[in-house]
Amino acid sequence: FVRDVENFANRYMEEFGIKFMWTNAGHNSAKQLADIESLLALKPDLLLMSANEREPLNVVKEMCDEQGVPLIILDRGIVYQPTDDPNDMYIQSQSLDFVLNGIAMGVAVVRFLTEKYGEPKGNVVELAGILGSEPGIQRSQGVKFVLKNYPNIHMIATRPAEFDRKMGYEAMRDLLETYPKGQIDCIVCGCDETGLGALQAIKEAKRDELIGALISTDAIVEYLEAIDKGEAYMTIECAPYFGLTAFEYGIRYLNGEDIPPRIMLPQRVYIRDGDPKKAELLKEHIKYCRDNNLNFVPVALGGQDVLWLPELDELYPKPWYEDPSIFEGLEPFTTY
Repeated sequence: FVRDVENFANRYMEEFGIKFMWTNAGHNSAKQLADIESLLALKPDLLLMSANEREPLNVVKEMCDEQGVPLIILDRGIVYQPTDDPNDMYIQSQSLDFVLNGIAMGVAVVRFLTEKYGEPKGNVVELAGILGSEPGIQRSQGVKFVLKNYPNIHMIATRPAEFDRKMGYEAMRDLLETYPKGQIDCIVCGCDETGLGALQAIKEAKRDELIGALISTDAIVEYLEAIDKGEAYMTIECAPYFGLTAFEYGIRYLNGEDIPPRIMLPQRVYIRDGDPKKAELLKEHIKYCRDNNLNFVPVALGGQDVLWLPELDELYPKPWYEDPSIFEGLEPFTTY
């Protein structure tokens, strides 16, 4: 995420003479708020932010309104939503659909358990993301949106893993000690880093029955390789390529153009379901990333028509910001 934004910032600095500076709060919402106060004191023409947590960073929108600084939020959002109001300084949200991430993972759970048992039944554990973050909340809600329709699929445990490999490893070790062989059928992970940590714990514990039972989101190349080797089942893309859209829409706004209040980046689904076209594209995308030292698959490689789950079109015809009723009764990170 940072490298992509920096890369495009450098291009725009060279070509158009913009000035760019950034801070990193390191998963600390209080520090992020302090950093933003310092940046706003410099009276910038535009503020870009990826919120560590929704609630604590919600005040940034009000700060930008007061100081007249346009705000574009990238990736992780806040409670406020962008509007068409010309007096609203929160001018655009650029993100990926984290609810779609969760729904796709839920569909994969149903597929995996149906393949395993001949019907949708079994026990699921969740290694959730950062508890107060928008992606963590919405991914968890998306999974529950699907599973609520399957009474024989049980979410038996949730552990916070903070989008972190080490915490995923530790949380999975705890779950493996708590639930012996035969009590867990698949694992839903808040991100691929968490999933890779969980995979390490599974291998060390020699719980071979869970190899290939990981369902996740992000589509980092190392996790794609795990799918290709049969060590993971599925992931849905969440590539953090926001650099181009951040600067392009930001500068267009500053030049007086109208810009849409919301931009959603495209997403592909990588799943080990026996489809030879999907398997071929998976290998091609892995090779391209390794040959070009990339962690995520570029959008330009295509395959969106093949790398998809048709159930998503039926289950989720409208995005959550057009139909917020999807959240009714869905609390994330329920303690089981």
